[in-house]
Amino acid sequence: MKKLGISLVLLLVFGAASLAQQTVSSHDAPSKADVRRFLDLTQIRARLEQMVEGMKNGMKTGAEAGFKLKVPNATPAQLEKVDAFTNVVFQDFPLDEMIDAMIPIYQKHLTKSDLDAVVAFYSSPVGQRLLKEQPAMMAEGMQAGQDIMLRKLPELGKRIDTKVAQLADEEMQSAPGRKSVSQ
Repeated sequence: MKKLGISLVLLLVFGAASLAQQTVSSHDAPSKADVRRFLDLTQIRARLEQMVEGMKNGMKTGAEAGFKLKVPNATPAQLEKVDAFTNVVFQDFPLDEMIDAMIPIYQKHLTKSDLDAVVAFYSSPVGQRLLKEQPAMMAEGMQAGQDIMLRKLPELGKRIDTKVAQLADEEMQSAPGRKSVSQ
């Protein structure tokens, strides 16, 4: 009896979760044009460009900090090489491909009437103000997150180095005929 009760509870929990995750039926889904109209209204391309720029700047700062941990007296020329590599990594970021990939996701999760209501909000004065202020809010949030990561980076690097050394030492001790790194 107890097993039956547990089974029923699990069935209800997982059943409710699957109902909550059901997708929008195809006849209620917004069209590609509807989603593109929304993405254009919310200036998604500019937002993605800003996000990529923020990621690039964060990666540059993190890469420089990591390089300085390994090369404490790094020269400006060496740091420029680190920055140049980061620029190369981000130069061909596929923004159009990312935008195209979003369309079916919106179609899956929102009905046409949902999307129409969201478009109405973003078309309103409050929605326009939110769109106007979002880039500054995102930049400030990224800066705050970057500051936290930079503060934590040396500690994280030490913890990783310690764990890697420990794992290497354990591996060497378990291998027959090999000496430990710490010996």
